[in-house]
Amino acid sequence: MDHIKYSRNVLDPDRFRDLKDLCTKHVNEIPNYNFCRKTEESSNYLEEIIRHLIGREHHVEYWVRNATNQTLFHVDGNELEQKIEYVRHRGYDPDTNIEFPLNTHVLYVNIDSRMKGGELHILPYSTYVQGRPILDTTYMPLDKSPMITIKPIENNLVMWTKPVYHAVSEVINSDVVRNRISFMFSSWDKIPKVYEKHEHWSNYNSDFIAGTQHEPKPMEFNLK
Repeated sequence: MDHIKYSRNVLDPDRFRDLKDLCTKHVNEIPNYNFCRKTEESSNYLEEIIRHLIGREHHVEYWVRNATNQTLFHVDGNELEQKIEYVRHRGYDPDTNIEFPLNTHVLYVNIDSRMKGGELHILPYSTYVQGRPILDTTYMPLDKSPMITIKPIENNLVMWTKPVYHAVSEVINSDVVRNRISFMFSSWDKIPKVYEKHEHWSNYNSDFIAGTQHEPKPMEFNLK
């Protein structure tokens, strides 16, 4: 299963401490979607961490989430562009352009050892189904589909190189555990259209599927 890898203690203690401190204090200020061009210098500490881990051979999209609710099975792709199109056209266009990154990395940044639930579930052999949206609320794994379950542990990293379906289970003791903060980033061999003019975007909505749908908007991000 070469397309999925798991690494432990990927950052030295000082770097990890600084990353955890930044993400925990500023998670609500970090834009929902961000992009770093390989030809430009790092503009913030998150980009410095990415380049420390994977170099600067590719462009990188990155995001930080504090997710204690369930996340449905989905694949990672040009989700931001699809959200914009979905709101503008009031629904999914089956002819929309679906693009995928070269890989996805998930680095666990702030995980309470008391957490129950909140596991990452990966379907290693279930890749994107042509014609379905990225923001897919109806996808269900086939019966007996192989599944990898990963318990989040701080400073450990999961990486995969195919558009495989994955999900996150609900944190069932969220009254005790307030944080399940992950730092995610994906390598791109091109600059997706939506990032050609703006590198930082906000959702303006914490629950795109269930909540009132607002079109994502470009925003400034100056946190160092």
